[in-house]
Amino acid sequence: MDNLIIEPKIGIGMIKLGMSKSEVEHCIRSYSNQYDKLDKDPNYFHYVFTIEYDSLGKVNFIEVASHAKEQFNCLFKEIDLFNTKADELVKLIDKISPYDRNHPEIGWTYSFPELGLSLWRSRIFNEEDTKEEWFKEMDVEEQEDELRFRYFETVSLFFHV
Repeated sequence: MDNLIIEPKIGIGMIKLGMSKSEVEHCIRSYSNQYDKLDKDPNYFHYVFTIEYDSLGKVNFIEVASHAKEQFNCLFKEIDLFNTKADELVKLIDKISPYDRNHPEIGWTYSFPELGLSLWRSRIFNEEDTKEEWFKEMDVEEQEDELRFRYFETVSLFFHV
């Protein structure tokens, strides 16, 4: 499996902050061709990456979704961002650069402003929750669905002013 490197203030994989739309499209096509996803879904890598542009048409936000782990090890400083549990991941990155402890969506979102890096998940689920009665009462499929929220669902880079 190949590595997709998350480099704060630079980019995610081939896609870099400051690129034009045409440069990003070229990167998306390269990923599609290299990983043969066009046969299955021609828009696969458009779902993997969410890109936003500034008023000049330059990339100012890059997000990668956790289903990228089907193709890549998504790494930041050798840390696998989608295969490291959320609680542990926050502690590891917080040692490198502190997260915004006043963020209004803390628990769901952890923003590391000095890095221009953000982690997000749609639900909060911790190991302690597996001991709760409500969890034990669920069927196995529901439990498996809940367990995925121990991990973040997206990682994003942004320009921090």
